[in-house]
Amino acid sequence: MLHVAQAAPAREALKARLLELWERTGDPALQRLANSEPPRAGASMTSEQERSDWLSTCVMETYKNSGDPAVFALLFELNRGAFLVAIQAQLRRTHQHVDAQDVLQEVFLNIYRYPHRFLSDEADAFRNWGHRIVRNTLLKFLKGQTRLSRFLELDEELLQPEDKHTRSPERVASEAESAATVNHAYCLYLNLYLLHFQKLSAKERRALTLVEVDGISYKDAAADLGIRLENLKMVIFRGRRKIFRGMEQSLGQLGTGASVCN
Repeated sequence: MLHVAQAAPAREALKARLLELWERTGDPALQRLANSEPPRAGASMTSEQERSDWLSTCVMETYKNSGDPAVFALLFELNRGAFLVAIQAQLRRTHQHVDAQDVLQEVFLNIYRYPHRFLSDEADAFRNWGHRIVRNTLLKFLKGQTRLSRFLELDEELLQPEDKHTRSPERVASEAESAATVNHAYCLYLNLYLLHFQKLSAKERRALTLVEVDGISYKDAAADLGIRLENLKMVIFRGRRKIFRGMEQSLGQLGTGASVCN
């Protein structure tokens, strides 16, 4: 019963988030998911796994079509934990000194770089695509630590090279330039997030830190702040909305050459 009570505020917060993103992007799949409906005709959501799969797949499809940073932020929040667990599990088998958080960041940079490669044909499309990116990214990190022969013991099915063909020097140079551009954009995104996070009220900053950074339950976060669960949900929702609207305004100012530090 306690688990259900703790999960209810999280579901309500997610519903509010999806409805806000639907208003921003106009993607009807997000509205249907917010209302616990299948995102498209003929889709099945008979289990929690199917619902979770459709959620990530539809959010990724919305990001692919809109490029909205708020959509990407939700995609990160929904999948960060599962990807990190997968990375850590594989690293324990390799005994290599690789920072799992570094791998995770590179995974999401790859998702940020190549949304056009994603196909949302099935409920589990993003889960399968995302975990392929995880294993390919991890393989790249491991290659930087040792020769391929040192980790052939890894499950052949779980870790396959992304590209078995030798890349031309021109392609290598082009990808390096693209990576530098994306890394710069990602750093800009994080700095803008921090800038507008610092403009929130003390209560909003505390609530977001407790839930999104410390990972504690909504119930415990509400107790820490001395407010009701329903009030905590609204504090978090409003804080996120202020951040993403501020970021949107700042990015618009960048496009005109205006200062974003006001």
